[in-house]
Amino acid sequence: MGTDEPVAAVDSAPDATAASAVPEAPLKPEEPAVALSRGVRYRHALGNIGLALLFFTALIPAKGQYNSGLANDIWLGGAVLMGLLSLVRVPARSTMVNLRSILATAAMMTIPALMRPGVGTTGLLQDLAIVIELIGIAFTQVSRLYLGRRFGLLPANRGIVSKGPFRLVRHPVYSGWLVLTIGFLMAYPTLRNVGILILSLPFLVWRMDLEEEHLTEDAAYREYAAKISYRLIPGIY
Repeated sequence: MGTDEPVAAVDSAPDATAASAVPEAPLKPEEPAVALSRGVRYRHALGNIGLALLFFTALIPAKGQYNSGLANDIWLGGAVLMGLLSLVRVPARSTMVNLRSILATAAMMTIPALMRPGVGTTGLLQDLAIVIELIGIAFTQVSRLYLGRRFGLLPANRGIVSKGPFRLVRHPVYSGWLVLTIGFLMAYPTLRNVGILILSLPFLVWRMDLEEEHLTEDAAYREYAAKISYRLIPGIY
């Protein structure tokens, strides 16, 4: 949830910074090239600022949603870090911007946010839920750290990351999110939360499919995917 994403180097990005070929003009070709370059830089900077604001305004207030104070602190710290990294993201080599990618990304992000705390579990089940939440959120944040300046929202190619958690699965940010969500569900096992998790899974898979569809155009990603068989859960899927 990743993303950043998160097939190998992409967790993807909401900006229109994909590089495009600019034909040379017969006279003074440097002028249109300079103008386009500035426009691309401006759009890229605005996209970075917009994503940073998303982390600062939407994720930071979420502090307190998990059943563990430590998990909440890790989430808060990760939101701050991702906001700062958003400001210095590398431009995308290519980006998938169409109705499918927008719908899949929007649904994947908004549906899980509808989960709510309810009557919490107690005893051993509560302790186990806290441990699972911690594992999930830590794995997500470590995966985002390995993405570094190469993450975003929409499917995009900013270079291939194959180290750290990306040696285990092709979408480790999503893996961490799934573990975290299962822990949250164990802490607050309401019918609403169960239904939302079930509803969100098809959109998660759809988002991964679109990411990989876009990235397989890159030979480096095809080589990476051939080595890393599993997408989400090592040994299973």
